[in-house]
Amino acid sequence: MAVLQCCYLHFFYILFLLCSVYAKRKNVVLFLTDDQDNFNYIPMSKTMRLVANKGTTLNNAFVNTPLCCPSRSTLLTGLYQHNTRVLNNSIEGNCNSVEWQHKHEPNAFVESFYGAGYRTFYAGKYLNQYGSHKAGGLEHVPKGWQWWAGLKGNSRYYNYTLSVNGSAKHFPTSYLTDHIHELSLEFLKSQSAHTPPFFMMVAPPAPHAPYTPSPKYAKAFSNVSVPRTPNFNPSVQKDKHWMLRLPPNPLPSDVLLKIDENYRLRWRTLMSVDDMISSVIRAIDQIGLLEETYILVTSDNGYHLGHYGLPWDKRQPYDTDVRVPFFIRGPGVKRQALPHPVMTADIAPTLLDMAGLHIPLHMDGRSFLAALQSKRKRFKKRAFLIENMGEGGKSVSPECPWHGDLGLSNCGPESACKCQDARNNTYACVRSIGPNENSLFCKFNDEENFLEAYDMVSDPYQMKNIAQLMKKTDIQRYLLKLKSLQSCSGNLCIQL
Repeated sequence: MAVLQCCYLHFFYILFLLCSVYAKRKNVVLFLTDDQDNFNYIPMSKTMRLVANKGTTLNNAFVNTPLCCPSRSTLLTGLYQHNTRVLNNSIEGNCNSVEWQHKHEPNAFVESFYGAGYRTFYAGKYLNQYGSHKAGGLEHVPKGWQWWAGLKGNSRYYNYTLSVNGSAKHFPTSYLTDHIHELSLEFLKSQSAHTPPFFMMVAPPAPHAPYTPSPKYAKAFSNVSVPRTPNFNPSVQKDKHWMLRLPPNPLPSDVLLKIDENYRLRWRTLMSVDDMISSVIRAIDQIGLLEETYILVTSDNGYHLGHYGLPWDKRQPYDTDVRVPFFIRGPGVKRQALPHPVMTADIAPTLLDMAGLHIPLHMDGRSFLAALQSKRKRFKKRAFLIENMGEGGKSVSPECPWHGDLGLSNCGPESACKCQDARNNTYACVRSIGPNENSLFCKFNDEENFLEAYDMVSDPYQMKNIAQLMKKTDIQRYLLKLKSLQSCSGNLCIQL
């Protein structure tokens, strides 16, 4: 009997210790939209009220690579593109390849959450090639996720397939944003103040093409159009790299009409995301865990619509494409607009920091949790890397005059044959932000070794390329910085 009593006491002591550990750990929810630029949060009034106005707005949030799969890979691992080697959205470019699954998925941040006893949930778009038969199909569930509803392939709104914990399920008529909304609420029903802490990652398709809104929002925002800022559809592109100088300049009126309609559709898709975020926050509040939960809302990359004479896409180094909205509320997070610059590679270490978990030394980013919680608004200068690998040889319409040019990609009559990408749209940039500096310096990997540089203090719309006006010593300094960033890893990236 004495032995039995001892065992019971030992069991309850361990249970007490586990409960004590869980009580100290915070819950974390990350909402990741798709192709949402820094001006496209306007229709999300509930998110602004419940997240932005209750916490921190990061005014200088940037992606390291403005393309879905490379950016999401950076978010999941805390590594720059040159360390993930995810070059584009294809299996051949290492997007959800077998190599990715073996090398990087075991080191994704969620493994630390799972190993620490968190209940983990994922719903929505994962990586563009997820579900490919070349890489395990939908039976493959990435390590660390207990509740898994991963979208097969790229963003869509209807007629999609999900891997539900490794089983393929097709949904021809349900609206995807609403579906993952329901799945999120279902997961939260199993949570309480007495269960282990949870981590949720919710990745809706909006506002990615094909920009299909829910029927209830199909007629919203009928009078809005893309703001005609100075960088919208300029007639001259002589200072920009070759791809932007490709005709027509400016874009014709029929393309502008399409651009404005796309803008309205994108806003409409975000209304369902806004509903979901509001509903999830309400559900967390109802189970009494809101004060113990961090909630983050951001995007995998930005987007341009008519800016710099380009119809629609996101693979440029300008702020339209690399600056994203980022709102955070949670324990100790101050109500503020924070100028502190952050990048996608910082998200993984920050999430781990929020949970009180160890941040691996191999990560290229650094946690910004302390900046969210500090009363002192320190604004130190920071320089970080933006990089992209351009693609050619894809979808050049026979109706376009450059049909057969393997150096170009995604050129069609609907965009007046203005291309979205090109092989020489490969670049690396140093983005520098501080109290007295806001600059971009880029080197393109093309025959010209084309340079672009912008001083956004005096030129916030990045219209005047000043690279040719810079002193040779300044150019050399930036090139050396760029070389160091392009080869860095772990703490060496943080120290640069």
